[in-house]
Amino acid sequence: MPQLTEDIHRSQISNQQFLFSKTDIGTETQKPEPPAIISIEKLKEKFPELLIENIFHDNAMDLVGDVKTFGAMVIRLDDIHYVINPNDVIADLAGSIDGICSASAGIWGLVDQATLGCFFPGTDAPQCLALSKKIKAHLSQKCGETVSVGFAVYPTLSYSKDHILENARKAMNHADFFGADSCVAFDSVSLNISGDKFYQAGDLEGAMNEYYLALKLDENNVNVHNSLGVCYGIKEDLKNALLEFKTAIRLDPKEKMAIYNAGYIYFLKKEFATALEYFKKAEKIDGMVFEPAFQTGRIYLELNQTENAKKYLEKATGLNSKSAAAFRLLGDTYANLDRVSDAITAYKTALKLNPEDTESLSALGYSYEIQGKNADIALMFCRQAIETSPDNGLFRHRLGRLYLNRKLVEEALEEFQKAQELGYKSDEYIAKTLKMLSSS
Repeated sequence: MPQLTEDIHRSQISNQQFLFSKTDIGTETQKPEPPAIISIEKLKEKFPELLIENIFHDNAMDLVGDVKTFGAMVIRLDDIHYVINPNDVIADLAGSIDGICSASAGIWGLVDQATLGCFFPGTDAPQCLALSKKIKAHLSQKCGETVSVGFAVYPTLSYSKDHILENARKAMNHADFFGADSCVAFDSVSLNISGDKFYQAGDLEGAMNEYYLALKLDENNVNVHNSLGVCYGIKEDLKNALLEFKTAIRLDPKEKMAIYNAGYIYFLKKEFATALEYFKKAEKIDGMVFEPAFQTGRIYLELNQTENAKKYLEKATGLNSKSAAAFRLLGDTYANLDRVSDAITAYKTALKLNPEDTESLSALGYSYEIQGKNADIALMFCRQAIETSPDNGLFRHRLGRLYLNRKLVEEALEEFQKAQELGYKSDEYIAKTLKMLSSS
């Protein structure tokens, strides 16, 4: 009967396991787009010349075409789902804005179904803040409701005038993190949040462009350096990724995400000793984070330090009971310790969490073979793994071992030869099966 420790699989290194930084300004409370419960027609009854969306923006651009500075603001009624008579409240809000715009030579209109916007020529950030406070106070006195405000000013960096309203909307997304009755000026954090949206949508270039601009506004933003490093890492530009993570660590030596991510870069480079230093440093800062425990166990498994691997992978599965990869590696660890029943349990858990995990499927089939039970299932699992991953040399070698145990020598030889072609060292078994065939 074969020894289980001989053919333990080592999981493929992936560059998708960085810790992505979420803006450190509290729990995200970003609101979904509100339904169309505001009647534009009713608003137009009170404001017949209401400017709407593109027409509003075009008129605003005409107004600020020759000015050197201006502010753009977006205002949204808070908790609109719970407001009684929202159309009346929006009309009150519009009236407040209309009065302030008239007194400040500004222009206002409807940005979308539930958001009002305004432009104030010759206005800087402190003046925008003062105007937003006036709008808030006027509405509160009128009906007791609150609004959230995002604003941006021109000039900012290299943004053209027609981009400033969009910056104000990014500031509004930033304001969502603070909850109701917030007012936020467009800044590096606004760009970080915007970059995160691009990242989550899979647009790395869009995300990186936002992060670059964020660093122009604040070169010491730790989260932005970390986020940019993640993007470089996913693009496999490890040099620049490490540079960004180390910059974040220099700015904040206790930034555990950047510390972990720097360690992960060293892991990808297979500089395991250095990677371990970073992972353990991250663990020391916060011992209840899954990723450092998982990667530390993973490295110890690579280094064949099985007891250490077991300690960290058991911790990792305790911290995240939904990680199929952690249970698979824990199965590999138990297999190295000849704890076959425990390995089978871990592989079964991994497959329950991820039925497409062919690595666990092949390992489970091979473990059944080692255990001497479920022979038909063992063969079926190892065959299924190859059907899904025909170019995996280890899977081929395992199936060859199963065939050899069943005296199916020709079938075993074919699998061993394919495994050897795919880079798995099967020469010993090829020689063994050839000898068996020549003597039969």
